[in-house]
Amino acid sequence: MNTQSFAFKVLGPGYGVIVAGSVIENLILRTNWFMLGSLLGFLWLAVGLGGLVLAVRELRKSEGYMLVQSGPFAWSRNPIVAANLLGIMPGLCLVLNTNLGILGILAAAFLFLKNVGAEEMELEDQFGEVYQSYRERVSRLVPLPFTSSL
Repeated sequence: MNTQSFAFKVLGPGYGVIVAGSVIENLILRTNWFMLGSLLGFLWLAVGLGGLVLAVRELRKSEGYMLVQSGPFAWSRNPIVAANLLGIMPGLCLVLNTNLGILGILAAAFLFLKNVGAEEMELEDQFGEVYQSYRERVSRLVPLPFTSSL
């Protein structure tokens, strides 16, 4: 499974729930807009987009022939998903004034955890011991000082 199809399969439903939540809350239920939340959301969104740009730029350097272990990939085996789950999606929830959108983040996180094993098996088949060493050294999603399995 290539990176684009994996990201779409994991993140697509989450973004759909965020947009649907925004429509339900803002257009149907007519909730009040929270200006400070929107401003914080834009900042949060900008940080997430910055992380996404760095990860995609680093991924494109490899041209698909080698395992990327530099840049954001030195801290997370899935920095594109991390940028979306931890930056872009929460920022959008704030900007779009949706609490229901949080369910989209949870759905995307669930789909990530459900599908990441298959992607990791493909990478291990493709890169062998190099990927095994990388997997032991770098966390799955977010760098935590006490574990590399998340």
